[in-house]
Amino acid sequence: MNPKWLFPVASLVMLILMGLAGSSTFVARIDLWLDQHDAPLTAQANALSPVIDCINRVDVHWRVAYALYKSPKQPAEPVRDWITNQHDFDDNGARDAPAIQRDICSPKISEKLKLLDYDPTLALKADAYAQALQQVTPFTQQITFYRQARFSTAISEVQPAFADQFRPRAEDYLTASTVLRQQVEALDLEQRREQLKLIETRLGKDIHWYLLAYMIQAKDTLNLVTEGVNNRSLTPQALAKAIAELQLAWDFLQQFGQRHMQETQNRNEAPSYLWSHIARPTQKYLDALNALHKDWKNKAEPQRLSDDFYAVTRGYDSVISHYNRLARADY
Repeated sequence: MNPKWLFPVASLVMLILMGLAGSSTFVARIDLWLDQHDAPLTAQANALSPVIDCINRVDVHWRVAYALYKSPKQPAEPVRDWITNQHDFDDNGARDAPAIQRDICSPKISEKLKLLDYDPTLALKADAYAQALQQVTPFTQQITFYRQARFSTAISEVQPAFADQFRPRAEDYLTASTVLRQQVEALDLEQRREQLKLIETRLGKDIHWYLLAYMIQAKDTLNLVTEGVNNRSLTPQALAKAIAELQLAWDFLQQFGQRHMQETQNRNEAPSYLWSHIARPTQKYLDALNALHKDWKNKAEPQRLSDDFYAVTRGYDSVISHYNRLARADY
């Protein structure tokens, strides 16, 4: 090497090592800089990813555990159903919830949003969520909070003084979670639609396109059902149409996925593996939607319809959990 380059090269290496050793901010800046060279949308998705990961893998388990905490003697049947299958959310569920929370829900989940200067209000909501989670965690650590959810057993009766302190912090957490989820889910769906356009421009309608198109359709279906239930505007005909469109999106993905796997002859190639990975939760989601439609047509009791709706939301959460854990690692 030319001696005149030794000092600048050595200085650059030293700066990199100092950054890696001393601050995650340095690494985050490099990560975002590389993504921005690909496309601004890629950097935005990268910045949003830690927030989405935290919500997807912690918030559902927390809410289920809290529901059981409030009604430990006779938890609602849908809650018990939610927890019995530990594979619903593609991890070890409530058993590993404290470790998952510690690893992916740090106070730094908004760091990349701030570095990118992308949607300051969202960064503030993410900070508020992380703070609320941090403030309530010492209380959940004092009781068998997640253990109860895993084994569906009742928490021992807690002292009134503890309950009085725990309840307002738990409600603060739920409020912060709801506010954050509303904005994150809308942004995430918007980004997915833009990503779909980028994929089609760059690669055409390949396996990646059909995977993402199905995920968008799955979310659109949930939104239609949720808004229709909340506004009392959903009709059996609209639900049947939405289910048919979702089934069609899945059928297209199935056909293209099988063809892709035959062409590559590699079942473990990332898109093929991801497609097969979401097959079981996708079928459960479709089954839940069809059950809701069937019971509605048959004029089932309100509680039955309520349970069906709960199963639909659980089914979608399962699909997105399976998808996100692999998609965010491989794409």
